Amino acid sequence: MNERGQPPARGRPGSAEDASAAPRVALEPARGGVAELRIDIPPVNVLAARDLLEIARCLAVAGEARVIVLSGRPRAFSAGVEVAEHVPERPAIDAMLGAMRAALTALVATPAVTVASISGACLGGGAEIAAVCDVVLAAEDARIGFPEIRLACFPPGAAVFLPGRIGEARAAEWILTGAVFSGREAEAAGFVSRAVPAANLPRETTAFARSLARRSPSALAAVRGLLRRRRREVLERDLARAEEAYRTLEGSADLARAVRDFGRSPE
Repeated sequence: MNERGQPPARGRPGSAEDASAAPRVALEPARGGVAELRIDIPPVNVLAARDLLEIARCLAVAGEARVIVLSGRPRAFSAGVEVAEHVPERPAIDAMLGAMRAALTALVATPAVTVASISGACLGGGAEIAAVCDVVLAAEDARIGFPEIRLACFPPGAAVFLPGRIGEARAAEWILTGAVFSGREAEAAGFVSRAVPAANLPRETTAFARSLARRSPSALAAVRGLLRRRRREVLERDLARAEEAYRTLEGSADLARAVRDFGRSPE
């Protein structure tokens, strides 16, 4: 989904536009116990399945980091999953679901505390990634939401993880309407732990992450496991059912039409 709450446009495979948007997901070396996992895919960090798998890989090799900060570009933490990954064909569906599951599993499994630092657009799959982090910090003017319903589909991860973060009633409203909320509104809903002026977000994130890294490693490990108990249970018990529900969209005329029509829609 793009930063207006619509699916992102895409170039033709092999085109210059496609080549220029080559994904870049990198884990910066840990300093003082804090590592940064940065998504840098111009212009708005649209994620393909391979990017989600790279996020999972980076989390798995974070080494001695006690805190991992997930960040994006100033314009977007992530505007969502590439629209091509939504086509209603089983191979594409399975690839997207498997890659997202890998990323969400890695977030729940990593021994480091995870902190999402959100500026700009945080939509769809990008918001699913943030929803599974331990702490979410955001710019007050960030744009956060799950617009998939506008593409005749839904976010499986959010469907099972979001109720635990913001409550069932709000989660239903967010997912069923596809509405996009500001960072300040997301803070009020409980999705964001703290919303700050956009200019202050990098400094606030760094200070917060460093303060966590100074805590007792054994205490962090013990309480982290307790705080993630519900997310582990959801991952093991509910995510597979959400994925199966998504697979029922295979061959969906509504989804195929939405993907096709988006390609003709003005930005």
